[in-house]
Amino acid sequence: MTRDYEALAAYIESRSNMPFDWNGNCCARFSLGAIEAQFGEAPELGFSWKTAIGAKRVIAARGGMLSIINEILMPIAPGAAMRGDIAGCPDDDLGLALLIGPCENGIRHIPRGFMTHAWRAAPSCHNV
Repeated sequence: MTRDYEALAAYIESRSNMPFDWNGNCCARFSLGAIEAQFGEAPELGFSWKTAIGAKRVIAARGGMLSIINEILMPIAPGAAMRGDIAGCPDDDLGLALLIGPCENGIRHIPRGFMTHAWRAAPSCHNV
C-alpha cells in the first residue's frame, strides 16, 4: 500500500487551528485520522471517551497509553520511523505525547530528537 503524503499534509493542515478536544480531536483520533488520510483506511480504536476523566479511566483500565497503542499499531524502532508513521515522547500527564498532534491552540510539533517510541502507520500493520 502506497502512502499519500499530500493527503497527510492536507489532513494536518486542516487541523492546524483546531483545538484539542477529548470528544473529537484527541491524540488517538488524530493519529487514526492521519493513517486514514495516507491509506484510505485505519484500524478501529474500539473504545471512546468524551472527557479527560473518561480518557484517563480508559487508559488506566487498558494498562496505559503504550499498551493501548501497541494493541492497535505495530511498534517499530524510533530510528526506523518514516514520514507519516506515528511517533511519541514521554508526557507527564498521560505517559505519552505525539510528536505531531493536537493541543489547545492547534497542532503541536515536538522535535524528532525527543522521540522514544514509534509505530508503523499502515492499516495492514496493526495487531488487532
